[in-house]
Amino acid sequence: MVLKEASQEWRNKSLLASMLIYVLGATFIVYYAFQGNIEFDIWAAVFWIIILFSSVNILGKSFDKEVKDQYYYLRSIVRPVELVLSKMIYNAILIFLFELIIFLEMTLFFGIEIEYPYIFYITLFLGGVGFSNLFTLFSTITARTGNIVLLSVLGFPIILPLLLLILRLTILSDIDVMIDDKWINIGAIAVLDLITLVLSVVLFPYLWSE
Repeated sequence: MVLKEASQEWRNKSLLASMLIYVLGATFIVYYAFQGNIEFDIWAAVFWIIILFSSVNILGKSFDKEVKDQYYYLRSIVRPVELVLSKMIYNAILIFLFELIIFLEMTLFFGIEIEYPYIFYITLFLGGVGFSNLFTLFSTITARTGNIVLLSVLGFPIILPLLLLILRLTILSDIDVMIDDKWINIGAIAVLDLITLVLSVVLFPYLWSE
């Protein structure tokens, strides 16, 4: 199922191309606004804002095709849990790749050097997993109801604590503090990711079958 998602996305290159243009344009605008001089905490905030909007655009219509064109076919051959897990795995990989692209672009523009890169890459991975879990579930709700506003209404209260933890850990990746502080934040993000995973696995079969 993960390979199916990848091949289907590859056939629809317009979304990925438009997102790459958006990322490049947003990075250049930030570079132009700050004239290439930016503090790391501001850089981190802008970095995750770009990733957040990219995730919403990429994953917001994640289930549109399945609901409109393939709903009865998929219901007959795939269990709901297998479907949502394959979606979340693929979306997490896609978001992580976009995170790396955005990081490379912003590093190229601003020349940022992170003191503890392994902490930063862990943050990217956990952040991508969290965004994938949440927005995959929310895209199911919006696809079934046809109300895209629900994505914002439902997503913001849940994504905010995750986003704040991710931003804090990103800033800590460039600060020489006790390693325990960093691992506490990593653990908190991992717990949120696990909660959203369980929530998606439990709720998706009910949303999919209605």
